[in-house]
Amino acid sequence: MTVSLASHVRDRPLLLGTTRTTRQCLEVVEKTLSFLRAAAVLAALFMGGCAASIPYRATDVPDGPPPSVDHIKGRVLVYTMQTDDDRLITPGATTLTAFKMSVQAGVIAREIAVTVFSRVADGADKSHDLTNAARYAIVFRPEIENIEYGFEHPERLGIEVTPQVRVVMRITLLDASGRVLLEKDYDSGPVSKGRSMVSEQLVERTDELTHEAIYELMLRAARDIHMFQQTEAAAANMNQTSDR
Repeated sequence: MTVSLASHVRDRPLLLGTTRTTRQCLEVVEKTLSFLRAAAVLAALFMGGCAASIPYRATDVPDGPPPSVDHIKGRVLVYTMQTDDDRLITPGATTLTAFKMSVQAGVIAREIAVTVFSRVADGADKSHDLTNAARYAIVFRPEIENIEYGFEHPERLGIEVTPQVRVVMRITLLDASGRVLLEKDYDSGPVSKGRSMVSEQLVERTDELTHEAIYELMLRAARDIHMFQQTEAAAANMNQTSDR
């Protein structure tokens, strides 16, 4: 049988159109499967009552020298009681979800404080007592007051969400006898870093955000401690001048 060139040319658009349609169908199927997988994880995380424990992880603490923090003179003692270290916080959710977290807030605050003041002071140690507190320029007690978390839903079918955390921390500066010199509360506000695909890694991202939020609060506290030292030094100089 002979097929004319004209007939062959006429049939090509139909074949090309069929190829395009097939490709489009495959893309739709792939997107549908991706959505179904994401929806399944979404249901597990937000409606299945899943729970996760967030311990201290050194790898989740930002690395490198802290930006724009003036040096604190002397060594810092990070003072906590055993009850502080044992404290767990079950954060409140800011969005509708049955997903639960348990955060080892006391240990995370203590370890991040030691890390920060090791970088911005002449060193830092941790202790449960004040026996050797007189050796230190600063005695610092961190306490996590509250943690909140949430997953903001986007407009596009819920395949992506924006994890957020908020941390409230109280710091106390003490003298060697345990007398309170300064108390201050810090609020991180909502902390997030863009959208994440709904997957098992969403818990890890929330873990990282919690560490990063506490780290930033410690840096803010370090800046205030530097100012506190300057104020104390200026007051001491004035007293010496007036005594002459």
